[in-house]
Amino acid sequence: MQFNKAQIIIIAVLLSLVGILIYLNFKSSTSEILPEVKSPAETVVYQFDFDAYVASIKDSVNPDLWASLKESMIQADSNEARLFMLSDLSRKFDSLGFPLVGAHYFSKLAKRINDENSWFNAGLRYYEFAATSEDTAMQMYATKEAIVAFEKVIALNENNIEAKNALAICYIQNDMDIMKGVQLLKDVTKRDSNNIEANYTLGMLSMRSGQADKAVGRFETLVKLQPMNPEFHYYLGEAYNQMGKKKEALREYETFKTLVPDEGAKKNIEVTINNLKNSN
Repeated sequence: MQFNKAQIIIIAVLLSLVGILIYLNFKSSTSEILPEVKSPAETVVYQFDFDAYVASIKDSVNPDLWASLKESMIQADSNEARLFMLSDLSRKFDSLGFPLVGAHYFSKLAKRINDENSWFNAGLRYYEFAATSEDTAMQMYATKEAIVAFEKVIALNENNIEAKNALAICYIQNDMDIMKGVQLLKDVTKRDSNNIEANYTLGMLSMRSGQADKAVGRFETLVKLQPMNPEFHYYLGEAYNQMGKKKEALREYETFKTLVPDEGAKKNIEVTINNLKNSN
């Protein structure tokens, strides 16, 4: 089963997670990608309370509309709630600019229908919110809910690669369970060795963990699949550079320079190229 929207969102999340490293590396004197180190104080996250959040948005909604929504929400908690009501609540909260609440009611709908597509869409809504939220606690809450939904999908269809890719990223985000995420991605590549999302994430994780040889294999695959993608050439060059393969790294950097449209990026990679050419 194909989910084109899911593929787009998964790729967008991947790029948002690690794509910015390209520009950071351009400004660095080294090519090694290191994971961000946070101080204990930075890792403290407040506990997100979904019910308190719903109550807090009351003042942002027209009083008459809120009264109607409140009545529907009470009915939605009943086992006899109509499917249309759950769907309508989800749609209304989405339209009001509260997608996390919309995802909540779509998840309730998925519990009632309990099929692969409904759980996937519920997971996707949480997943998309987590990818765009700037609030760490809300992001973690949405990620955990997405994990629940995507695990339901895989329980119903073990061959749903899109759900496995998304689930893996959920585990990797916020360091929830990186190894579990890696195993899911490896399972995806066993089933589909040319899967863009899985190879990209595994390649980036290999780079960050200093396993440049493994990263080379992933990005060589990606370059073959998408030879006009400048980012893949850049990271393949980075992996070669980490391995001390100067000639190969220069080749990929030069290719990146011809493909990347941003003039600032071109100038920055020229500095990297010149530094590498003048190195021992």
